[in-house]
Amino acid sequence: MSRFSKANDFTLVNNFTINHADKLSDGRHFMSTCVPQGIWLDLYDIEFTHRVEWQDDHYEKRPPGSPDFKLRSVLTARGTTKDTITVFRLPDGEVARFSEVQVMVKPLPKGKVGGEKRSSTLDGIGFSGMSSKSVPPEGLMSGEPGTLLYIDPTTDNWPSEQDKPYLQLEGYIDDAEFSALMQRLSMTAAPVRKATVRMVAELFEHEVDASLSEPWHHKDYGLLLRGEDKTYGVTRARVESVSVAYKPMVVPTEPDHYDLLVEKSKAAEQMSMDNLPPDVVSKISKDMLVKIERRLGILTGIVGFAAAFVIGKIVLG
Repeated sequence: MSRFSKANDFTLVNNFTINHADKLSDGRHFMSTCVPQGIWLDLYDIEFTHRVEWQDDHYEKRPPGSPDFKLRSVLTARGTTKDTITVFRLPDGEVARFSEVQVMVKPLPKGKVGGEKRSSTLDGIGFSGMSSKSVPPEGLMSGEPGTLLYIDPTTDNWPSEQDKPYLQLEGYIDDAEFSALMQRLSMTAAPVRKATVRMVAELFEHEVDASLSEPWHHKDYGLLLRGEDKTYGVTRARVESVSVAYKPMVVPTEPDHYDLLVEKSKAAEQMSMDNLPPDVVSKISKDMLVKIERRLGILTGIVGFAAAFVIGKIVLG
């Protein structure tokens, strides 16, 4: 059971701080705080999608002469983790629990990723675990463009390929690094051995778990559904790293001249009379030995006649 399965005794201090009913010896309530948490995702079914999009001025004023269309590429994958992310609401408690995330990685101009404070998991240490205290009302990752989104397609009016609730990471990396990653993934013929993404997202964690757990332990995180909306839940997130490992490809080398000579020598040895197959030996004895004997007989007669002629000439003068 998750720490966030039951929430009837939770008190929401702000959107990033929860007080529990239990108290410490000094009278302070146990707390769960929403701070940047690092989660490793193992990637499967990696794909690149390329599309051309119309550019408008709704979000960012474009300089004169800018193109009307822009090529956009997206890396998509299915990510799994040993940790658990429990989506919950107050006071109902658990809505859904996940150890799988749909991953989308997109490019952005340099300087956008990181938000206003460029916070990392280290910034959350001062607000969680043994040093737990109320997180500022704006959170620690303000301005971060990425999101970890909870979607329930069963109550959503938009068409979806999913038939049950899911989590989706929409994270960004700088343009140049994204292009280099896309090029390497697209041009490398070696099979992928392992691919991972490290996600940093603002998620709740109980202070006891934050204090006692080790990096290799299973983590129990909570994503709070705020307000009355039961279809969507969102928290800020960032792609901190993307790693792809390939299996080595063995390229066969051409044999050198010495190896060729050895192979030819072995082949010649195999073709000697001692190594001939029985059917070949049998055929030679039947077809060829008769001819050889006949020729030897003729040669013997000629030699004998020549020898008698020489001897007779010597005796008779």
